[in-house]
Amino acid sequence: MAKNKGNFLKYMKNFSVTKHAKQFGIAPFAILIVALIVIVVLGTTGLGGVRQGSYTDAVGIGIDFEGGTILTVTLGEEVNTNYEEHATAIINKIEEYGVKVSNYQKQIANNPEQNAIQFRYKNISNDDDAINVLNTKIREEVNNLYPDLPNNVRYESIGATAATDLLNKAGIALAVSVALILVYIIIRFTLMSGFAAVIALLHDVIIMFALTVICRVQINTSYVAAMITIIAYSINNTIIVFDRCREYLKPLKGQKNIDYRGIADMAVRDTFTRSVYTTLTTMVTVAFLAILGGEAIRQFCVPIILGLVAGFFSSVCLAAPLWAAMSASFDRTKEKYAKRNEVSYDKKDPEGEEQVPAKPAKNNADKPVPAKKPDQGKKPNNNNTVYKYSKKNTQFKKKK
Repeated sequence: MAKNKGNFLKYMKNFSVTKHAKQFGIAPFAILIVALIVIVVLGTTGLGGVRQGSYTDAVGIGIDFEGGTILTVTLGEEVNTNYEEHATAIINKIEEYGVKVSNYQKQIANNPEQNAIQFRYKNISNDDDAINVLNTKIREEVNNLYPDLPNNVRYESIGATAATDLLNKAGIALAVSVALILVYIIIRFTLMSGFAAVIALLHDVIIMFALTVICRVQINTSYVAAMITIIAYSINNTIIVFDRCREYLKPLKGQKNIDYRGIADMAVRDTFTRSVYTTLTTMVTVAFLAILGGEAIRQFCVPIILGLVAGFFSSVCLAAPLWAAMSASFDRTKEKYAKRNEVSYDKKDPEGEEQVPAKPAKNNADKPVPAKKPDQGKKPNNNNTVYKYSKKNTQFKKKK
């Protein structure tokens, strides 16, 4: 066992992330394709409790974003003794009216007499009055199941308008968080680091969404909270890698033909152990919460676990290769632009006269002005004057 561990660590010390970047890029596309197949199959066939033809059900959009009703039935200590039996009987009554229960969960209160079962189902109409009439009938039918417990059923309806407003606010929250992270990374590191980090974050969001579709996790407000948590956690791992890249890049600043791929590989190797340990410790804690917690906690923890996997993959396998490729491309672009705007002269002009490359002008202040020679064929001037330049004075003086 120890020998295998030593071989693995030795292998990781020599492992090149940038060399296998294309292979790493195949995995996200494969996950997306599987998620699309799941959505199409479930939406078309109606398997797995999904309404046939409803692709929002196939995706797993909850009533928080699509509109629906929360029906709460208070049963006291019966919730602990005959939970599944009561849940099945109530679901059968609810679905007699053409609605589909998306999920149900147990609610345990401090007072055992207040223990209840909560059911969620989507509204089948956009008319608020029709929805209230339908929910009133459902409440009366469920009340008839428990004549000894009058008024033990209550419901809360979420309209389509409120759900749309909540979805818009969730989208704004995600967009603002990504924009602020981009600004921070550009200020702290470089422009290329910021672009690479944002691409890695978009990968985390998309892959986390695809994994929740495959694992049939409901997308609601808890899911949005989990997604924002993963964005903050994932960018922390990515910043650690970029910080190491910056340390290796400092001594090479201003040089040409920098080996960005080698720098990226060394940064990932140095931070790999740290990324593995932090991800595993966080995942173990969240997994225990998902197993031991209630349904509401589970709806938050399961997306967190899926997001941790996506965030670890992007920070280790994608962010550094992206930074290396974009930085090298940016340097090549700068060199091409500099060569394009460089001043150059041809050796001969169109008339055939030889030209020489332009040279920087020298200061004539250090060179004495040569004496004028009289033109041949002409009589010299009687008052011949020679001009001599004085370094101590900027004026020309006559010397007779």
